[in-house]
Amino acid sequence: MVIDYNLLRPLRALLEERSVTRAARRMHMSQPAMSGALARLRAHYDDRLLLRHGNQHVLTPLGERLLAAIPHAIAEAEQVFRLQSRFDPATSSRSFTIAAVDYMTARIAAPLSRIVEREAPNVRFDFPSADGRLVNAMPDALRTIDGAILPHGYVLDQPHIDFGPEAWVCLVDSASGVPEQATADELFTRPWVQTVPVREGMSPARQQLRFRGIDPRVVAATPHFFVVPSLLIGTDRVAIVPEAFARMAVESEPRLRMVVAPLDLDPVRDAFWWHRDREHDAEHVWLRSVLERVRDGLIRDPDGGHTRDRLP
Repeated sequence: MVIDYNLLRPLRALLEERSVTRAARRMHMSQPAMSGALARLRAHYDDRLLLRHGNQHVLTPLGERLLAAIPHAIAEAEQVFRLQSRFDPATSSRSFTIAAVDYMTARIAAPLSRIVEREAPNVRFDFPSADGRLVNAMPDALRTIDGAILPHGYVLDQPHIDFGPEAWVCLVDSASGVPEQATADELFTRPWVQTVPVREGMSPARQQLRFRGIDPRVVAATPHFFVVPSLLIGTDRVAIVPEAFARMAVESEPRLRMVVAPLDLDPVRDAFWWHRDREHDAEHVWLRSVLERVRDGLIRDPDGGHTRDRLP
């Protein structure tokens, strides 16, 4: 069987758009050319892939399986063609993808941008969210991106660069009546905001609370740290977050106050993780050297220069 790898991108467009017309427009192809690609794909798989259902098209069971698999296949193929024996950041137009929660992206963005602007002006960075789907697919998900910034415990047996440990602290509205030296009862009997969607589990801090037999009542959850302040202001709610983010939030929103957690929780230990297949890639070695410099700067200045900026 002869495999035409040029059909990978049309296949992805057809499965995601579920329309020959929209797929052709997305790929900047003529509609007859896309129809021809679909015919070749149907012949290859011996499957219709797309079926008309009323006024729209739906995927066959094989089409659904392909839709789940093809982003990883394309990412790995692109990685093969990106490999180089040498990497010159000054002339490269390489695009790096680093997944992280919004708070960690914000922490590294300024120092990373300063280095890249100076040393690699044409290099680009993409920062997708480190959501539950990506985390649950670890470590294989690391094959499709250049790396992810996640706390220890989510990724096992992969190389990483540790960032400095951060204490967990609580954020509350200043008018909520929570004292600066709050007791466990004063905090854990209140409604809580969680920084991981309930359907995706618990944050590392809440997992530790659960191990201690404490299970606060969660009334709101978001994967976006920068949404947390708006879920706290004007309420008696509590959120537990890394200290550097709490400082950013309080500096930006004076109505918030940081409260020391009354329990001795293990600090959050974020790290940049990458798949061991990338270990010797020239461009990835450069990326890691840059992130080490970013990490060292954040250890010297934990706020990363962000406390002067307004949160979104």
